[in-house]
Amino acid sequence: MQLGLWLEIRARDDLGHLLDRVAAMGFNSLHAHFPEGCNLALARRLAGACANSGLPIVAISGYANPLRPDEAPMGSTLAQLADLIELMPRLDVRRLVSWSGTFATGMFDDHPDNHTEAGWDALCASIDELAPLLDEAEALLLFKPHYTHVLGTAEEVEHFYTALNSPYLGVVLDPTNMLPPDIWARQGAIIPSIVATIARHVGLVHLKDMRLRHGKLDLPGPGQGVLDYPILLRALAAAEITVPTIIEHVTLDQAAAARAFVLAQHHAG
Repeated sequence: MQLGLWLEIRARDDLGHLLDRVAAMGFNSLHAHFPEGCNLALARRLAGACANSGLPIVAISGYANPLRPDEAPMGSTLAQLADLIELMPRLDVRRLVSWSGTFATGMFDDHPDNHTEAGWDALCASIDELAPLLDEAEALLLFKPHYTHVLGTAEEVEHFYTALNSPYLGVVLDPTNMLPPDIWARQGAIIPSIVATIARHVGLVHLKDMRLRHGKLDLPGPGQGVLDYPILLRALAAAEITVPTIIEHVTLDQAAAARAFVLAQHHAG
């Protein structure tokens, strides 16, 4: 099993040292996230560091909220997401990750219009705006579902992607984002269903974990919560999903242990 690492990239980072450290842990690829944005100079530096370390970039992200396009909840407005698309050829990467979004002011808060035609139309409008750039860059826009967002359930994902049938679109498979705590007790049945339902639309897999801390949802790295990894990994194998698999929500000090945990679960299965 080949595993990549989700990593925040900033202009002030010593990218050569940083990526050499990631490669030394055994990771084979990188999902680069730009919490402070990315310009041409940073893209050039990152591309050079990746070439020297042997770590290809398989995805980048800005995590815009398409339903509130002028806000930047995790580093990018919709306009800044467009800027990232223009840099993708420089980074030799095809996958760009964003949220499907919410009308709520809180990024992970629900809103009644998210699950109506208004939510669908707003998401489609953002896709229409980005489509010419995606075409030019030969890029794939991957929405990351969340149970409070427009794309919150496996059924909503399947319906949306089947209806649009776009060569520019895919989905990030991250079951923790689609499992509200009140259904965790049934994850053994729900996870295989989620994976099987959306498998044909998956362009990237994210691995992290889930737990409650002081009654609040917490999403730590793999092995730090209650996600049933044997069931998840068996479901991925059964669905024959072969896209890049990325460990996220870990610090560099935690990354090697998270990788060892996932590989142990994979071999045990």
